[in-house]
Amino acid sequence: MFLADDHAMVREGLASLVSGENDIDVVGQCGNGLDVLPQVLANHPDVVVLDVTLPGLNGLDLCRDLTRQGDGVTVLMLTMHNDEEFVARALENGATGYLLKESAADQLAPAIRRVVAGDLYLGPGIPRRVLERIGSVSDDPYHKLSSRERQVLQLIAEGKTNRKIAEKLGLATKTIDTHRTRLMRKLNIHDQTSLVKFAIRRGIISIPQPGATAAPSA
Repeated sequence: MFLADDHAMVREGLASLVSGENDIDVVGQCGNGLDVLPQVLANHPDVVVLDVTLPGLNGLDLCRDLTRQGDGVTVLMLTMHNDEEFVARALENGATGYLLKESAADQLAPAIRRVVAGDLYLGPGIPRRVLERIGSVSDDPYHKLSSRERQVLQLIAEGKTNRKIAEKLGLATKTIDTHRTRLMRKLNIHDQTSLVKFAIRRGIISIPQPGATAAPSA
């Protein structure tokens, strides 16, 4: 398995939980969402254990990219977020398991085995009625954003300037400005403060980062 969580101590704890399991090995771990997909492609895990809250690219959007580009990898969401909307969106984006961190001590290994076997796994505290919410919001403007636009949106919400975003993504500053303009038009959002609030509501970022509402645009 591959572990993706922004806290190193959490990753170490999760690795320790499965260290005695003969059929589960940790092949890699990462704390930044933008680095997860390349590392997964390099390490070829059967399952990615993925948190919702990650810097650079949040777990929900990352789940979407992993299931589209991850060469058959299975995704198990492991998070503190028990909001049914988060669960439904994770499943919409291709996750086959959702487990709360409070249940990880007893349920992580069984959950990994279930999702690797191809079963849907919903951990304790996750009602199966969330399945009824999948696909219920077909006109969500966020669905119109490309993967790159979602990356740019999150980095803007984290307070990064266009120049810093360009450096992080390996793109030209003018390209980032184009992505910014397009994503704000698609979302019908016209100022950065509203964009940050949108990102918080969707769980893209958990709290405003320092300077997030006042970062310069270039």
